[in-house]
Formats: sequence, structure tokens, C-alpha cells
Amino acid sequence: MSNYQRNTSMVVCILAVIIVGAVAVGALSFYGSSWFNWNTSTTEFHFDGEVGATTGTVILDINLDAGGLSITFVDNASLLYQIDVEVQNNTLERDGNPSVTFASNTIGLDYTAAGVNITLGTGVNYTFNVDVNSGGLDVKLVNGAHVGDISLTTEASGISLVMTDDVVLVGNATFNLKTSAGGTSAVVDVPSGIGGSVECITGFGGVDITAPGWTEITSKHYESTDYNTASQTLTVIIETSIGGITAIFT
Repeated sequence: MSNYQRNTSMVVCILAVIIVGAVAVGALSFYGSSWFNWNTSTTEFHFDGEVGATTGTVILDINLDAGGLSITFVDNASLLYQIDVEVQNNTLERDGNPSVTFASNTIGLDYTAAGVNITLGTGVNYTFNVDVNSGGLDVKLVNGAHVGDISLTTEASGISLVMTDDVVLVGNATFNLKTSAGGTSAVVDVPSGIGGSVECITGFGGVDITAPGWTEITSKHYESTDYNTASQTLTVIIETSIGGITAIFT
């Protein structure tokens, strides 16, 4: 039996550092060089949808060339999505207005440069296919979120993932976090009864994994003691070509 007890204060501090870092990277990518001049006027867009008669798994499919993207959950079974998009006016003149679609159980947003905040509810199961080319990506799986497989991809930006133990996982879930150049941070509290695995793959950059009570397979791969016997598993793969990885799993 492990004598480990979670240091709540430490976790809170870590989360604060992660969130501030992700927002800073996203802001820089969104505003670019205009961050330092007066031409930063923006327009905000709001999109929302209710669960209604929606059944089955809903795919969140987001493609953003540049900008900060934040995803979180609220305990609301009727909310399908609430998406707020802030776009610089010179981007609007060049690329037109952003739009959010919902068809074939897929929530879609494909745009060039924007700051995007996405709030999802708890009435359906979600999978993620999210690609932000340049900018911060901050994902919080909280408040009883129902999620399956998750793919988070960036080219030149940081990724932050936080998951609390009240999340409902769908099947044997796999989370893939991949960035070509940027730091990645994952703080994951695996729900009770689910076997966990975290594996980090790096080209150039350090890896720091904290997983009390888990088995060290290699210095970059840890598994919970029940990973090979549990009826349900969570497999997290974090990959970066250039950048450091910090992972805390409990």
C-alpha cells in the first residue's frame, strides 16, 4: 500500500504556472508583431449549440493556423458547445468571418488566426482532433467531462493538459499530445479503477515525469501497477521534436 498523499498546494501552483505560460504563448502567436503597436482592434464572435436529440460520440474538430486555444468543461448536460472567437479586424478583412459548423456529430472550426475559447457540457461523449499550427493550446478535462480518444497537435507552440479524477473515460482512451517545437505539460489524475500509462518521446529536450506508486518501464515511460490487468485503461503519449516535457500522473 502506498503512503503517498497529494500535495494540493503544489499541484495548484503547478497549474497556475502552466496556464499562465499557455496564455502567454497563445497571445504572442495571435497578435504577432502587432502586439507592440496600436493596430490591435478585434471583433468577437459567439457560437453555441444544445445537445437536443444528439446521440453517440461527438467529435471536436478544430484547425487553427495561429492563435491561443482554450478548451474546458462545465457541468451542464444540455450544453453541446459554446465557442467564443476573437479575431483581429485586419484578419477579418483578409480572411472573412469565422464559422462553426455541426454536422454528422462533428463540431468544426477551421480558421487562420484567432483567440478561441471552447466550453463543452457533460451531456454527450466527446473525442478531440485539435490542430493549432502556432499558438498556445490549453485543455482542461474537468467537471465530470465525458471523453474518449484525444489528439492535440501543434507545430510551434506549447500544450497544457489538465485532467481531474471526476472525468468519465469512454472505453480504453488514448491521448496523443504532439508538438514539433514547444514545451508540453500534463497534470493527470487518473480516475479510480482505470489503469494508466504515460510515455514521452523527445528529439531534443528534457523529460520530467512524476508518477508516485507507478512502475518505471524506462525513464520516459511509466505505468500504474494495474495497467495490464485493469478492465479499462488510459494511455497518454507525449511527443516533441524540440522542447521539454513535464508530466505529473497520480
